[in-house]
Formats: sequence, structure tokens, C-alpha cells
Amino acid sequence: MTQPEALRSVKDRVETDLLQRENVVGVGIGYKEMGGQDTGALSIKVLVRRKLPLSALSARSVVPPRVDGYPTDVVQVGELRALQAPTGQFRPAPGGVSLGHFRVSAGTLSVVVRDRITGERLILSNSHVIANSGDASPGDPVLQPGPVDGGTVDRDLIARLERFCPIYFMEGPSTCSTANTIAFLANAAAILTGAKHRLRAYQTNPDAINQVDAGVARPLSDDLIRDDILEIGPVYGTAPAALGMPVRKFGRTTGFTTGQVTVLDATVDVSYGIGRVARFQNQIVTTAMSQGGDSGSLLVSGDPPLAVGLLFAGSEQSTIHNPIQLVLDCLNVDLLVPTSAQEARTEMEDQEARTQRALAVKEAVEADLLSRPNVVGVGVGTKRKGGQETGQVALIVMVDRKIPAAQLAPEETIPAEIQGVPVDVVEVGPLRAQSL
Repeated sequence: MTQPEALRSVKDRVETDLLQRENVVGVGIGYKEMGGQDTGALSIKVLVRRKLPLSALSARSVVPPRVDGYPTDVVQVGELRALQAPTGQFRPAPGGVSLGHFRVSAGTLSVVVRDRITGERLILSNSHVIANSGDASPGDPVLQPGPVDGGTVDRDLIARLERFCPIYFMEGPSTCSTANTIAFLANAAAILTGAKHRLRAYQTNPDAINQVDAGVARPLSDDLIRDDILEIGPVYGTAPAALGMPVRKFGRTTGFTTGQVTVLDATVDVSYGIGRVARFQNQIVTTAMSQGGDSGSLLVSGDPPLAVGLLFAGSEQSTIHNPIQLVLDCLNVDLLVPTSAQEARTEMEDQEARTQRALAVKEAVEADLLSRPNVVGVGVGTKRKGGQETGQVALIVMVDRKIPAAQLAPEETIPAEIQGVPVDVVEVGPLRAQSL
């Protein structure tokens, strides 16, 4: 039997077991990669929705490094779904797809949030996407997909407008009947006299300031919406923007794009068409990562994914986002973090605390440990058992060679635990400078 045939036989035998593990979505055969480079070594490829730290996985969910002598290679592929354009109808609908008030063209469904008072799941997007820039009324139909993508009230109603943060315009069409009448009469006179100039009535409010363009809609039923975002997955929480931060989003028009935070605390004047301009303060500016129809996309950073902002405006050169915490506070909602994500994030935070504790203990005892015969190094890592990583934070004591405890004096024995931190003795051989 050739090596590929033998490997295929092993893969066929273990794939059912691997596919039953949390996060695994596929198993196959391919060349193992290390550092993004093809090593040329045949391996069992294990496809996962997203790579998670060992600390976030149960022992049953960990993919072994080798199976019957063959290496495994864990590859992140995201959620595998039948491909569908984000402009189509999705039921249940995830973040990133077309959405709009029945009198608006279309924007993007951001993400599912939870009402802080009632606990209800709501759909987040921009006010100008689901509330017609404030000209809508609670209860108005919200469609998925939006009207420009063929959405109709009869067929595509997914939610009704719940509430929105008002947008205050610096300039906009006049609502004053007196001013409108004066403009009408003046323009009529201009026409009669052949004058080429016309008078336009408009209202101004130079002190009008905004911080968010946001609204929420109540789905007709809970089963019509999903908590994740296309090609990003679930969001684990929120994070403040930072200069240089790498970010990403999935939107109705440009799909998945990446960018970088370039400006913080920005004050910008945004055109809403028909002579309306609104000024926004405390905004996040990123490199260009959007086009018309992407409004409402959630700006996400980090691994695990964390919500940073709500995309609402842009140009050919830049994209503008509301800081996510301002959005959540204005609408009195919280990000809906899936239970599995909450548990994983809690475990990661616990792991970080355990790491900091181990580092403190290491600093306190390393001089004593290094003074013992055979010890050549001390550090912090994860404990191994039977050749397998356990994910348990431990002091790593590196020795030239392992010596049976019976041959060591009591003061030379390395304890299994120091100040509550487990110890792992690792044989590394003699350490030498590696010059030729």
C-alpha cells in the first residue's frame, strides 16, 4: 500500500470521531503547513470553524497532533454554508446581509443585540438604514433583503422598527411654511421676469452635534435571526478602537473587507443627500473598506472577534464608524454574546490570570531552581502529559537530562507544585551557543 493510500485508510477510519468534535467542520488529506509554508509532509487536514486556544477547548475537543503516526494539520475555514449573495433573502438572517426600511434602498444588518430592560433580541443597524434617517415611525416595516435588492413588505418583512437615536442636521430642507411661501413667490417672480437665479429655503442649526447613527428593529419572531456575522462568526464582546488596530467587516455590498484604524476622536460632517448635512463627534476613521450599501456593518477586531464600531459613512479614501459603546448606550442594548463565546472568553481571561500568577512565582523561585544540579532553564508554559499538551499553565523547569528521583538528594528534587502552580520538568539536553 502506498503512503497516500495508507493515509487515506487512516483518515477514513478516524474522520467520524474527528467530525464529532466541537468546532470541526471537515476532515481530509493534504500537505502540512507550518508558518504559512507547505512542508511537503502528508497529513490529516482537520478543518475547523476557527482556531481556538487549547484553554478554550475541552479535552475531548482537542485535535491530537498525530494519528497512527501521521501528523494532523488544523486549518481555520470559517462556517461552511451553501454560497448565497448577501443581497438575497436569508432565514434565519445573520449579520452582514441586505436590510432596509421599506422606504429606503438598502444597507446592512449589523448584528443581534439584547434589550437591557426586556432581554429581547433585536436587530442593530444604522438609523438611515432602518429608520429612514429619523423620518420613520416605530412599527414601520423593515425588510430583508432591502427594497433595492427586491425586498417587498408582502414577502420579505423580517422586523418592525423599535427605536432609533435621532440625527440632528446642521443643514436641511426647510419645514417653515412662511419661508417656503416666500421662496415660492420669489421664484415665481423670477420666472416671470426671466431671471436665472432662484431662492431656496433651508434650515440651519450649526450647533447640532451627533455621536451615533443607529437604530434597532424587533424581529417578527426569534427564529428569523442569527447571532453570528457572515465570514466572521460570533462576536465575543467589545473593544475600544486603537490607532493602527487591524479591523474587518462583512457588508451587503463589498462583503468581507479588512482595514486599519487611522484616526480616533474625529469630528466629521456627513452628507445625507437632499441638502442634509450632519456633524458627528468622537468617530473612528479607518482605511477605505466600504461602499454604498455597507452602512450598518459591524466593525470587528481581534481574535477572538470583538466589536469596535458601527460603519455608517465613507468615501473612496476612508470609512467612518460610530464607537460601538456609544451605539449600545444610546439604544440601551448590549451585544448578544453567544454562551459558548462567553465561556471561551472567560476561560481565556482565567488563563491569562493563571499565566500572570505563574510568572510572579517564576520570578520568585527561579534563582533557587537554577542553583540545583542539572537545571539549565526556568520559564512559564503549558504542562504536557503523555506527550500531549494539557493547556494547564505551569512552571517549566528545563534540565540537561531527567534523573530518577531516587538518585537525587531531597534538596535537589524538583517539586510537582510550587506556591500552587504546577511544575513540568522538561529534558532539553545541554544548551550551547550554535556557532559553526
